[in-house]
Formats: sequence, structure tokens, C-alpha cells
Amino acid sequence: MAKKVILYVAASLDGFIARKNGSVDWLAKYENKDEDYGYKEFLDSVGTVVLGNTTFKQFKAPYPDKKCYVFSRKSTGKEGNVVFVNSTPKDFLDSMDDNQRVWLVGGAEIAREFLKDNLIDEFIITVIPTVLGEGISLFGKGIEEHQLQLENTKKFDSGVVQLFYKLEIT
Repeated sequence: MAKKVILYVAASLDGFIARKNGSVDWLAKYENKDEDYGYKEFLDSVGTVVLGNTTFKQFKAPYPDKKCYVFSRKSTGKEGNVVFVNSTPKDFLDSMDDNQRVWLVGGAEIAREFLKDNLIDEFIITVIPTVLGEGISLFGKGIEEHQLQLENTKKFDSGVVQLFYKLEIT
């Protein structure tokens, strides 16, 4: 099995992953001890976690049992189990061993950089039934058109819907 990069992210119905100030407080209503929307199963299936620096600073989620990499233009070295990376997504992936499932956590800037080079294999977008009106869009601006193939959908009693896509390379 080759490396597989999976973008697993929550977004509002209008395509925002956070408010303009980076807050994701609007997700709290959907956090439920009885329903994790497949999160634990997904987390157990990946060995490597990749975050952008802004997302890392906001959430400080080091995932202690995972290889954790943070893309940063300024920081280098290690902080606990986190390794700071200052390279292109392609060079980073080329340096990794095969047979890995990589969770691309986000945010928008790093997701856009991975998508620019067609480096996202699967997209699991958890659509939250909330319209924010403005905020940080999933891929930001300046991304070229990409075609995706719908693989599956899952709906939950809360109104949350998960969309499972694969990138169509033409």
C-alpha cells in the first residue's frame, strides 16, 4: 500500500471551517459523547497527522500515539512528539515511508497547498448544518478547479452529513 493522504475535516453548510477569527465554537453543539461521527475509527486508522502551524497553535493536539508533523515557515525542530516541517507538501510526502495513512487535519492554507499538487487522495468532509455567513473557507482563495468522485455518504440524526470523495486525476 502506498501513502494515502486523507483530508478529514468539518465544515459549515456554506463551506467554512472556522469563523473569521479562527474559532470553531459553533461545532460544540454537535460534540456528543454518544456520537463521534466515525472520528475514533478514523483516528485509529491513521499513523501520521499533518497540521498547519495556525491549526496547531489553536488546538495543540499532539496526538501522542501518532507521528505528528506541523508545517511552519518559521518554527523548526521538535516539540514533544511534534516535528516542525519547512518544505513543500510534495517533498515532505516523498521523504516519508510508504504504507502510511496520513490525516491532513488542516487548516485551509495547508489543505490548499496539498490540493494544488493533487496530493489529497481522499476527502472526508463532515458537513455541519450551520450557515456561518463568513469565515475561513475550506481551501481559501486561489485554488484551481478539481473534480472529485463521490464514494459514499453518511447521515446522522443530528443533521450532520459526511461526504466521502476521492480526487479524480485527469
